[in-house]
Amino acid sequence: MTESFLHYLWQFQYFDKKGLVTTTGEPITILNQGILNTDAGPDFSQVKIKIGAIDWAGSVEIHIQSSGWYEHKHHEDAAYENVVLHVVWEENKPVQRKDGTRLPTLELKDRADKILQKSYQKLVTNTAVIPCQSVFENVNAVTRHSMIDKAAMIRLEEKSKQVLKLLEANQGDWEETVYQLLALGFGFKVNKDPFLQLAKALPYKLIRKHRAKVEQVEALLFGQAGFLMAKTKDEYLAQLYNEFEFLTKKYNLTQNQLHPSQWKFLRLRPANFPSLRIAQFAALLSIKENIFSTLLEIENYRDLESLFRVQTSPYWKQHYRFSKPVSGAVPELGTDSREVLLINTVIPILIAYGQSRDDWSYVDRAVQFLQQIPAEKNKITRTWQQLNCVATNAFETQGLIELYNNFCQRRACLNCTIGSARLKPVV
Repeated sequence: MTESFLHYLWQFQYFDKKGLVTTTGEPITILNQGILNTDAGPDFSQVKIKIGAIDWAGSVEIHIQSSGWYEHKHHEDAAYENVVLHVVWEENKPVQRKDGTRLPTLELKDRADKILQKSYQKLVTNTAVIPCQSVFENVNAVTRHSMIDKAAMIRLEEKSKQVLKLLEANQGDWEETVYQLLALGFGFKVNKDPFLQLAKALPYKLIRKHRAKVEQVEALLFGQAGFLMAKTKDEYLAQLYNEFEFLTKKYNLTQNQLHPSQWKFLRLRPANFPSLRIAQFAALLSIKENIFSTLLEIENYRDLESLFRVQTSPYWKQHYRFSKPVSGAVPELGTDSREVLLINTVIPILIAYGQSRDDWSYVDRAVQFLQQIPAEKNKITRTWQQLNCVATNAFETQGLIELYNNFCQRRACLNCTIGSARLKPVV
């Protein structure tokens, strides 16, 4: 037995309500089971019930055993003082309120349908990657698509929370926050941590002061990243070193300088080398004075996508890393990389900004952009394709990724309309 199953029983009232009574024999009438609470506090809010002759309005808290009330310290938490009914699988210990009165308790172990229990256990304990994969295609298409859309919005919401968290750390400075987030994005999976550390060590206001000369932006970024050397035969490297030496003394930058060992090159394709990514990042920062304001002004997806078609300085058209020229031309930031940056960085920024300003036009715009980006191709999306669930755009793939990671893998089938649709209660 799990609490999520009890939440499911209570939310959809999938239990025998004939002669419903508390564990002390008081009759119960459920007028409104309330709303599931996904934040801190009791499990269901806005509950309306009648116990005996008295109507109650408040919250419901759910545990497998009633002793969970004390194990979770609810008796010490003022947020639980408005609980009007304790719903449990089994009452193994009476619960008392602070005033000494007994908390009304409803026991469900003899009221839940046995077939429903078995169906649930079968669903969440099977070894399939997608718990409901054997019956997935039998679920109504509208149910499937609505859950994928819901999962996508959950994922976007979580990403926007990370944006707002960083914004708070930057004391509400959107330009600085977006600069750091873009740095994080240019690090992709392997070098995201040193990229973010680099951005935090090199304030955006300094970048903006020297934006007009991409060589100076590169000098700041490469120097603070720890890539510049004093002795070298590479003329461009020497130029950047001299430039950084001057800027270092001017802005006192050496304290937060990174070490070259923090950057990972091993097993990366040359196009993903952090040296080239820094050069591409420098090119992007040199395009506009205020990158965040620029992102807010863009309403057309083509304009947004073209913003990230950055042209690096001439040196980086023949180098993936310093002092090692290549015979062919170094490609620009690739389509896949641009789309990853848009999906994981730009879209969450727009959503977070819209939420912070209570202006949902930015959220709508972000979703529209996401729907214009081609479907992502990865291990998770290929898993869904095996079930004939083929996404047509990045909004859908974001939903499928969220569904896989935080519903299927966690066996949270009862929180998923696709999984719960396969359960057939008998009540």
